[in-house]
Amino acid sequence: MGMVLYGMDNTREITDEIMIRHASAVKKASRKSLVFFDLPYSKKFSEDNIIRRSIKIFNQTKCDGVKIEGNSELVDVIKYLTKKSIPVMAHVGLQPQKFSSASKFKIYGRKEDDLKNILSDCKALEKAGATSLLLEGMVTKIAKQITFASKIPTIGIGASEFCDGQILVSEDMLGMFTEYHPKFVKKYANLSSNIQNAIKRFSSEVNSNKFPNRKFRYD
Repeated sequence: MGMVLYGMDNTREITDEIMIRHASAVKKASRKSLVFFDLPYSKKFSEDNIIRRSIKIFNQTKCDGVKIEGNSELVDVIKYLTKKSIPVMAHVGLQPQKFSSASKFKIYGRKEDDLKNILSDCKALEKAGATSLLLEGMVTKIAKQITFASKIPTIGIGASEFCDGQILVSEDMLGMFTEYHPKFVKKYANLSSNIQNAIKRFSSEVNSNKFPNRKFRYD
C-alpha cells in the first residue's frame, strides 16, 4: 500500500492511522472476503506494542484479523491475540518491513540453515494459534515443505505454486506500472497504457473543443 498507492520508498512509512483509514474502507466494501489488515512497522519492537496496536486497529477497522511480519518471536503475541478472538496470519520468509528500500529485498531460502529455521518457526507459530501463514519471496523447496508440513493454509506471494492460495499486488497484476517488477509477477492486463491513452484523448478533445459537445450537455 505504501509504495504502490502513496509513492513511499518502503513499507515502513505507513502509520497506524493510514492503515485504519485504508483497512476500514476495504472492509466496508467487502461482502464475501475475509479482510486482514497488515500491522504497520514500528521502531519500538515489543510484545506489548504489537498487542496494543493490533487490538486498536482490529477494533477500529472491524477487520477479520491481523497479519504480522515475524518469526518465532511472535509466539506469545499470537497466543494472546488468539485468546482475545483476534485471528493472526503470520508473515514469514521475505519480510518487507525489515528493509529500508525495495532494492534490498532478498529471496529467502538460499542459505543452508534457512529450511531448518523456518520450518521450526512455522511449527511454533501454528502451535501458538496462527490461522494461516503468508509465505513471501522464498525458494520453491522451502515453500513446498512448509505447505506440506502445515495444518493451516499457506498463502504465497512469490513462493511457488505449492501454496494453498496466492497473492499478487493488484496494481502489478493489472499492469499499472511499466517499470521493473519482481520475477514472480504476471501481468493480466496493461492498464497503464490504457489509462495514459484515455487521458491523452481527453486532453486532446478538450483542447480542440470536441469535448464536451451537445451530446454531453443539459439544454
